[in-house]
Amino acid sequence: MPKKTISSVPSKLDLLQHIVKHARVEPWKDGPMMQADAQALQMLAGKMGPLGLAYIRADAAEAVNAFADLTFSGSPYRRGTTFTAIQKQLTDLIIINYAGNTNALDTTDVAFLETQIANWFKGQIATHEFYIPCFITPWPEAAFSIGPIRFSHVKDFAVAAQTETGPLYEIAFKSVFDLMGRVAANWIATVKFDGCTKERAEEIANLAVDVALAGLQACIPEDGARHMARMTGRTMPVFSEAVSRIDGRLSSATTNSEPGRTFGPGFLDRRIAEVKPTFDSIARRVENYVRGGNALPDLEQAWPDAAYWFHEALAEPLDTIAVPKLETAIEILLRSESTKGSKARVVKAIKAFYGKKATDLINPQSLTTVEDFAYGFVRDRSRILHGTWSTLTHSLHGSRPGLTELTRDLLLMYSVALDQYAASPSPTDAVDDFLKFVDARRQVLVAAAQAASAAAPKPTP
Repeated sequence: MPKKTISSVPSKLDLLQHIVKHARVEPWKDGPMMQADAQALQMLAGKMGPLGLAYIRADAAEAVNAFADLTFSGSPYRRGTTFTAIQKQLTDLIIINYAGNTNALDTTDVAFLETQIANWFKGQIATHEFYIPCFITPWPEAAFSIGPIRFSHVKDFAVAAQTETGPLYEIAFKSVFDLMGRVAANWIATVKFDGCTKERAEEIANLAVDVALAGLQACIPEDGARHMARMTGRTMPVFSEAVSRIDGRLSSATTNSEPGRTFGPGFLDRRIAEVKPTFDSIARRVENYVRGGNALPDLEQAWPDAAYWFHEALAEPLDTIAVPKLETAIEILLRSESTKGSKARVVKAIKAFYGKKATDLINPQSLTTVEDFAYGFVRDRSRILHGTWSTLTHSLHGSRPGLTELTRDLLLMYSVALDQYAASPSPTDAVDDFLKFVDARRQVLVAAAQAASAAAPKPTP
């Protein structure tokens, strides 16, 4: 029999009344409370108290989620804590204050819960600093920052940490360094910010490191950057062993996939210096993601969202998974919103950034037009995700390199253009207006270059 559902757009009071109706007290019984007992009570959440087990039945799950969502959606909770934490505070407060309650409820009860959650949140927020191990390159290089994130080689970090923490060094860092040594992670990202609970701060810190590494990968097209990652994120083993028999003969092989191993000493320093203007622009994207409060929130958020998908796509061994992830990165960056919108936005973006019309060839070596490329872009992802093409047997190896290059270029150009657009008079937070600005600015630069070329003195015979 289907469960009853809450009426459309209920108020917080309606939701609270429904939850409290299913908040009960089960008197103490002999023996410990076992999992089977909780299942028999159909318990969603519960707490032991002087009168027994106070709990909320699972019948109220939809109302609990809805109330928690209405609370969580408001600032500053969405940035400062997690939905799970808000939900737990809500159920704890209701269990403690309303389990077994038979009195009528009114808006003062809703206000009481909101005040208690707000007080809890104020008591939880603090300044947090996290130290996150990463795979970047085995070679010692100078520390560098991407926005608020400082990346240091573990040897340099260890010296500074020992000086700062003194006798606490062994307790705090020894097990981390031991694990890093076992898996060959050689860098540590330091992230510091405030205004969050510890759980949410750790979540943002991890994601911010992923986004920052994606920005670094965008600046390093070489294959050695493909598996750069935080140690606790999406990683491949640095060393992999394969043992097999070939026609009865035993064979073994070792593969070293360590990120940055082929770069050599000094590569990272040189590359960051070579791309400094773009690198600084990426740092602003990461800064704005971590700090929030942006003047163009939709355009700003699109970049870290897309960069995260790009980062995940690079790490993906299967082309049939990597290609949809790359296409998703572009769709998110351009806020496509639909299949039809995706094709149109890709065509418009290529026109804005590259000056190529829908009927132009995507590049001089290709036989594919921009419009056909955009159509194939949408078609390939759809056929994989809807099962028309097999994820495990179909090959998209021909699509992946070009799509990776396009996604990388768009991320880099988008970031630089967003800085310019944000500094322009009265920018709007709309991607179409942004692309119009990019196209207009490109045309001005092209016209200026043509004029300069025409005005240059002609070489004498």
